[in-house]
Amino acid sequence: MKLIWTTLFCFTLILWTVHTHAQSTQEKISKAKSPYIAASSWPDRIIVTPTEDPSTSFSITWRTDQTIEVAQAQIVKASPDARFDIQAKSLTATTDGVSLSHGESQLGEFSYPANTGLAGVNYHWVTLTDLQPDTLYNYRVSGGQGNWTSWRQIKTAPQQRDRDVEFLYFGDAQSGIYSHWPMILRSAWQHAPKAEFAIYAGDLVNEGASDRQWSNWLNADPFILSMIPAVLVVGNHEYDWKMQANNQKDWALSTLWQDQFTLPLSPTLPVELQETVYVTRYPDLDIFVLNSGALGDVALLDAQAQWLDKKLQSSSAKWRIVTMHHPVFSSCGMPLNTAGQDEPDVRAAFLPVFLKHNVDLVLQGHDHTYSRGSIGTPEDIGKIASPLEPKKVRSVFLTTVASPKTYPQKLDRWQEYSHYGVVLERIGENTPTYQIIKKTDNKLKYQSFTTDGKLYDGFILEKNLKGQNTLRIQADLPLQRTFANTGPYKSHHDLAE
Repeated sequence: MKLIWTTLFCFTLILWTVHTHAQSTQEKISKAKSPYIAASSWPDRIIVTPTEDPSTSFSITWRTDQTIEVAQAQIVKASPDARFDIQAKSLTATTDGVSLSHGESQLGEFSYPANTGLAGVNYHWVTLTDLQPDTLYNYRVSGGQGNWTSWRQIKTAPQQRDRDVEFLYFGDAQSGIYSHWPMILRSAWQHAPKAEFAIYAGDLVNEGASDRQWSNWLNADPFILSMIPAVLVVGNHEYDWKMQANNQKDWALSTLWQDQFTLPLSPTLPVELQETVYVTRYPDLDIFVLNSGALGDVALLDAQAQWLDKKLQSSSAKWRIVTMHHPVFSSCGMPLNTAGQDEPDVRAAFLPVFLKHNVDLVLQGHDHTYSRGSIGTPEDIGKIASPLEPKKVRSVFLTTVASPKTYPQKLDRWQEYSHYGVVLERIGENTPTYQIIKKTDNKLKYQSFTTDGKLYDGFILEKNLKGQNTLRIQADLPLQRTFANTGPYKSHHDLAE
């Protein structure tokens, strides 16, 4: 079996290398263009994000130019009345002035050369509270005098624990944000129009300090982002760096992250982790967001592990999902001719907590390839789940990509991790996907779809009365996709980011 994997991997490397080398030998890669929409007195870049309790509250963030110092939001319960707007309640937003040329962090001032020539902007945000659960609301936001958006709708989460919850999950968008990502986002929404929220597992953009790239991401579909709450995960590409005299890089989260998004605070955590580590709670389903981008800082990883341990200990939800950017078990075979990527500090900090509390799913990005694996219970340790052979599991680990930037899998296919009891059960190369996950009372249904809307992977986690999960793989899944059996691939570097 190892020989077969080795042969396929070598053939994959040849194909991948030929395509990318052909491009690298060009004198210059011609990068596609994308439009940039400058801020004005009209509100734009509207995005809805959840609070810890999305049944009674949600947050909205939007942008204007710096002439708009006061902005408002209006909200009203949806009704069949033609002039529902007459009953709307107005709230004044908090306004923050934002420089696009530089940002301040705990490491000092960072310059943002990608934004040269761009004027500063204002971001406005409001958290709407005291709402009724499971209720449809209409809302809009303002810029200058009389400059209101059209009305949008959003529904608060139900509180009944037995209610079904459906949501979306995406890996990295990062490259082709203008050309490819909007199609994937819209395809997912068309497939699951009643999704209650969407998880974006980091590396939303390629350069976290580039306002042009954020323009493309936030304009991928303004109505989806302003109507389906976004559970946002920070990735390494949301970080910025500056070079020190000793040629070492100092890394800090781009200040544009907290300017553009209003996310739950975690007061017990260090300031560096605020609005990147949080929890949001749906009916019998808790979503925990971690910041694996704090690489190299073991203290920040340990602080998150302690926070997560306490949150899981106090969680009464039947289903618990963790999402973060860097995989616990990496599948990425880059750089070529190496052992590939690995994040031992992330694994050391978080895996013991996941297994202590039997976290159901771990949703990740970063690797630019598809992988699914699981850790079985002692009686099923090392077993590979299949449609004919269900498997009792402790946790299932998923890594996906939603970008045309795709990488080959590692040669060893997780053999280096076998002492953890984890087994790699499905892979996908050259295959961006979107995921639809549905929680019912005692089941969690996971399905991954390719960009043409076809099923690529699927399983059901079934939880018994004692809390034990059984993994049942969906039958009739297509052949695993690799660079060896799929269409030609070209590096992403010519695409507009």
